[in-house]
Amino acid sequence: MKTAVLASGLVLLGLLGGAAGYEIGRRTESAAAGGTGPGEATTEPTPPPAFALKTPVPNSLPGLKVKGMRFQDHTFSVRQEPQPSVRVSLATPRGWRLTTSPDTPGEVKFLDPLRERAVRVESGFPADLTPAQLLDKLIGDLRSSQPPENDLRILEQGADTVTDEEGTRRDIATLIYTYIPKETRRYVIVRWVAAGGDDKATVEMSITGLPQDADGLGAVLFEATKTVGQKD
Repeated sequence: MKTAVLASGLVLLGLLGGAAGYEIGRRTESAAAGGTGPGEATTEPTPPPAFALKTPVPNSLPGLKVKGMRFQDHTFSVRQEPQPSVRVSLATPRGWRLTTSPDTPGEVKFLDPLRERAVRVESGFPADLTPAQLLDKLIGDLRSSQPPENDLRILEQGADTVTDEEGTRRDIATLIYTYIPKETRRYVIVRWVAAGGDDKATVEMSITGLPQDADGLGAVLFEATKTVGQKD
């Protein structure tokens, strides 16, 4: 009888040992597979960033110089259907070439010989918003349309009043920002001008280039703002 009991005990120990060995083996396999055992803290893997900012490729082109800059007067027509055609005049740096596109009949561009800087002039749109209102609208549009990796940076914004060549005061608003549309960081100045005799914007100008062009582009903006107007 004692022999039978002893044998039964050995069988029971064998079963318990087998079960314990199975559990230890299961935990070992789980740990090897990246799992956790009972009572152990679960560590979630760190998710990758949603986006990575572009690294701008430096452009070694010397900055646009203010000294020696000379300007030339231009007059041209633009039209934005169904609005009537309007004639616009302004001065841009001498040697910058006027270009147009059938896809954008409401604007013209003046490109420098290297095609790195430009003045874009748009007019003929409904004059129902002030320069400050158009400024706020563009900021919202940029923040919603530019992907984060383009690293949009608003450098300056504000509204003011300036005097044109004839001594007439006119409302303006200005936005300066940089971003990386492709590989190189671009420097952009956008200005709206109320040139129609009231407080509504009638002309939008964008002066673009490289960050090192900031001073030169500021001089271009000053001259364009002073001379821009709509002709009958």
